Amino acid sequence: MTRPATPPAMLPGVDQLRTVRVTLEFERGSDPPCGRLIADQSIYPFAGWLGLAVALEHVIGSSAPGWTGSPADS
Repeated sequence: MTRPATPPAMLPGVDQLRTVRVTLEFERGSDPPCGRLIADQSIYPFAGWLGLAVALEHVIGSSAPGWTGSPADS
């Protein structure tokens, strides 16, 4: 009998990746892109690609709540 392989995230002693689910809402036809990023109970409005990058930094950046180090430290 063959057992399916255990996913790496389920192996004991293996660091678990910290993930966050976000939703992006864009205003149709906006140029530059405008909209909002939604994560958990927080909403981050943005305008332009740089604004989107800043909104993402709030959610997944090294200083975001729940992160103890930079994502590269994982």
